[in-house]
Amino acid sequence: MISTMVLIISLLLMILITAVVGRAIIKKQQIIGRPPIPAVFFLLAKTLVLVNLTFLLLKGLNIYVNRLFVPNEFIDIIALSFLIAGTVILFLSTIKLNKDLVFGLSSSETHRLQTNGIYSVSRHPFYLGFIFILFSSCLFNPHYLNILAFIGAWIIHHFIMIKEEQFLSFQYGEEYRQYKKRVNRYLTF
Repeated sequence: MISTMVLIISLLLMILITAVVGRAIIKKQQIIGRPPIPAVFFLLAKTLVLVNLTFLLLKGLNIYVNRLFVPNEFIDIIALSFLIAGTVILFLSTIKLNKDLVFGLSSSETHRLQTNGIYSVSRHPFYLGFIFILFSSCLFNPHYLNILAFIGAWIIHHFIMIKEEQFLSFQYGEEYRQYKKRVNRYLTF
């Protein structure tokens, strides 16, 4: 049952990512921006995310991998909760960003600062959604490579967030600084 749900959500994530990239290509919108950190680390972060998503897909396909321990049903339920929450957050932030979704720093003058909706709870809900999803992958498949990929992806994306915030502060000035005072980087309660 849980594996089936993981597979369905994994497929939905792939469809979402494909749809976003495909839409941008068809509409000739910018989807890749200037990396906010050195390109090698930017690409490494994206590769580490793919490692975690691969482990997640393996769980969904019920393909056994050696693990540090075998998660019990309680851990699987917690992992599924993180996966669902992360997917919902990722979906909401993708819809909110719409054509402003760019991997890296945008050079477009038409992009708007997002501060309401899901962005009133987190300054980086897209990354937060992925962090939840990748964490669920580690709970489902606690393999050392999966865990190291998660830690590496989170650390690098944290630095990406900091650099993006510096860019947004320069781009939007006082409006962004006021927004930063109201909304935390990860979650605001």
